[in-house]
Amino acid sequence: MKDERLVIGVDTSCYTTSVAAKCGGRMFHFKKMLDVEEGECGLRQSDALFQHVKNLPLLFDELKNSVKIRDFDDVTVAVSSKPRNVEGSYMPVFLAGQSFAKTVAAVLGAKYIETSHQDGHIMAAIYSCKKYDILSEPFLVYHLSGGTTELLLAQKTENGFACEIVGGTRDLPAGQFIDRIGVRLGFDFPCGRYLDYSAENYSGKQTPVKTCVNDSYINFSGEETRYRRHLENGEDKEKIAYCVMKCIAESVRKSVEFAKKKYGIKNVLMVGGVSSSKVLRCEFLDMPNVYFAEAEFSTDNAVGVCEIGAAASGTLR
Repeated sequence: MKDERLVIGVDTSCYTTSVAAKCGGRMFHFKKMLDVEEGECGLRQSDALFQHVKNLPLLFDELKNSVKIRDFDDVTVAVSSKPRNVEGSYMPVFLAGQSFAKTVAAVLGAKYIETSHQDGHIMAAIYSCKKYDILSEPFLVYHLSGGTTELLLAQKTENGFACEIVGGTRDLPAGQFIDRIGVRLGFDFPCGRYLDYSAENYSGKQTPVKTCVNDSYINFSGEETRYRRHLENGEDKEKIAYCVMKCIAESVRKSVEFAKKKYGIKNVLMVGGVSSSKVLRCEFLDMPNVYFAEAEFSTDNAVGVCEIGAAASGTLR
């Protein structure tokens, strides 16, 4: 395999430890969700970092069982070292992946590349959709996750993307909206898949939901207060789940419609864990050129980080 290249990707987010490797046109990826105590809405950074330190060697052992790393002379190690590709972006959890990736690269004598967690999400979606052609011009990205709801105007760069925030939430991220209501409904954290399943299977009266969207910016905090009050008043739980997911879906659509028109952009990429919602995807069935990744590549993973490393080393496709 001396004439082939190997790219390794590492990502340590707030809730998932992930590693990936690409060689010979094949992608291998392994990840582990961090443990969150029942009834809690997240982890302290120190607790998450500690779990990453424990998980990384175990996941790397799984990776080594699939890929004979020592057989490659040309190796690149890529890692998400920060949340976003902007100056000052920082979160302690990414130090675990950064230090691990640096060590692996040093031991292997490999090239070392740093990118951001957000850029990894974007590239993972492109990998999943096989829409590499959209990289030739600016496109919109909606990053919808537990800690982020940002509408970005994106352009490919050497080690990731140049992104300008042109919309999103002004207060509560979509994922936090889901988790705060979901925990009150009795679901395990993170609550997205449970709330989405309940919403999708709701068979009651589908009443119109309220949204608060100004141009391409959304406010969710008022709606969270509304649905918490409904729960306290004994409202049907499945109806609450439906209304929350429908509120998010309709709000995101309104935001996208405004931005597409304002910036004259053709392509829209949906990334992040919340973008795996079936309710959200149904909202965009009639809108052309809106692309969603498969669910496994919407949630946190190292595949996108690995693809950025592949692009930098000339082995993207």
